[in-house]
Amino acid sequence: MAFACRLCGKSDYLSFFDAREMMFGTREVFRYAECRQCEVLQIVDIPEPDKFYPPDYYSLSGQSVSVLEEKFIRRLAARQIGEFLFGKRRFPGNLLARIRPQIAEHFPQWLLPLRGRIDFSSRILDYGCGRGKLLRELQIFGFRNLVGADKFIDKEIKTKNFAIYKCGFERLEAGFDLIMLHHSFEHLPDPRTALNEIKRLLNPDGIALIRMPVLNPAWTKYRTDWVQLDPPRHLFIFSEAGFRRLAENSGFVVENVVFDSTAFQFYASEQYRMDIAQNEPDAFRGTYENSIFSKSQIEEWEREARRLNDLGQGDQACFYLTANQLQAAN
Repeated sequence: MAFACRLCGKSDYLSFFDAREMMFGTREVFRYAECRQCEVLQIVDIPEPDKFYPPDYYSLSGQSVSVLEEKFIRRLAARQIGEFLFGKRRFPGNLLARIRPQIAEHFPQWLLPLRGRIDFSSRILDYGCGRGKLLRELQIFGFRNLVGADKFIDKEIKTKNFAIYKCGFERLEAGFDLIMLHHSFEHLPDPRTALNEIKRLLNPDGIALIRMPVLNPAWTKYRTDWVQLDPPRHLFIFSEAGFRRLAENSGFVVENVVFDSTAFQFYASEQYRMDIAQNEPDAFRGTYENSIFSKSQIEEWEREARRLNDLGQGDQACFYLTANQLQAAN
């Protein structure tokens, strides 16, 4: 039977290509389809996932303890920033300037558009959270009603401040003010069902925050060497317009889209073109000694990433969704 797009059910608008696994460098080949009608890439045969999420996969390895936990002074500073942004306290205007800059840099920038809509008591779900690095950071900043879920962790994690469940959406109960998926939505085998589950779990005035790769100039330039394709873990990758349609058809309003791509889209894709996998010794890891890329080249790519973000053409974006109340009423 011929393959049909899993979203529109048609095969008329499909083109096919093969791409290699290059995160771990197995170079195993997987077939993808591009649906021009839905503006989405999708893997043709969804693989058994366990093989491709080994214990050293980045979100599953180690304890993922935030660097903010290293010293008490860092925890204190982090809480001050959190109170300034989300609490009722008001500090002198020069307070943040006195806080160590490296602490301020750790505050999750994607939370800033939600200032005034969530607070420290908001019930927050991080879906696809791995071993909980982000949850630990949010707890340090002052958030105290946190839940995580990830099907690929080896066992459930319980701490004084939050729990991480080894499960999918179906085991979770409704009542979240914020549901976050940070680069996990593209790993899900059924995007439409996932959105329906997110809508079920959200409070009526809740917000879904979905960060994921999007089809933009990096895909056009690098094609099968584009690092964000990440076969076979990334099952669906949308254009901005394609995801907007899917979300709206699933009963959401797309309130905002913020592009947050980095130089990674360039240097990692260039490495793939040179047949260098991410985990191989020659891969760039942020230092310039014996690097295949110069500091000036990386800085140029960082400037280009910022330019593309400003134009709405970065290769990853953060979508802010709320339930369409009019549609829900009907």
